[in-house]
Amino acid sequence: MRLFLASEGSDPRTIKNLESYLGGFSGKSVVYIPTARNGLGLSNTWKDSDTWKFLNSSGMNVTSVQLEDYIYNLDIKLFENKDILWFSGGTASYLMYWIMRTGFDQMLPKILEKSLYVGSSAGSMVTGPNLNVCEWYIGETERGAKNIPALKLVDFDIYPHFDDSLYGNIKEKYKGKKMYLLKNGEEIIVEGNDRAGGAKISVIGEERVIEG
Repeated sequence: MRLFLASEGSDPRTIKNLESYLGGFSGKSVVYIPTARNGLGLSNTWKDSDTWKFLNSSGMNVTSVQLEDYIYNLDIKLFENKDILWFSGGTASYLMYWIMRTGFDQMLPKILEKSLYVGSSAGSMVTGPNLNVCEWYIGETERGAKNIPALKLVDFDIYPHFDDSLYGNIKEKYKGKKMYLLKNGEEIIVEGNDRAGGAKISVIGEERVIEG
């Protein structure tokens, strides 16, 4: 399993780091999942986003899947033989609802045997042990998020779009085990199964950690 967990996927520094990690974009295939963005009340605006514009100019073979369109009929074939699954930023609890509603969570382990998981903001947050951070995320709280399961792909939390001025407030609120604070332009690369132990975890940028 390989995860590329970014604070902001469309940041030019992150795109450069991803390109380096992949050995180039040309010829790669990517499925873009904009569902989290729809949760912000921005339904059907994702084609105007910087990420979508980048993907379509990257030289990659790009398709999109809005999970809301597949309530009962999400087919694993949509994701087979793809190099990248790219989960957009937005509302993490909304994204997780649709991941579970469609049964996508049950398909992911098999898909991620071959595909790279790329997360941006909310797309990164859902990979953790729970969504408790979303319940109090400063400036963008998601009431009830703590009641929705996360993917549990990694054993740590991610706080995206971090700013130094927020550190004291975040440290006071955080009650989890371990959380990485990522500024835009930074990301975490995970290779292997972190939940089972032994995964290689690399922070691209400054490593900032709060431990409970």
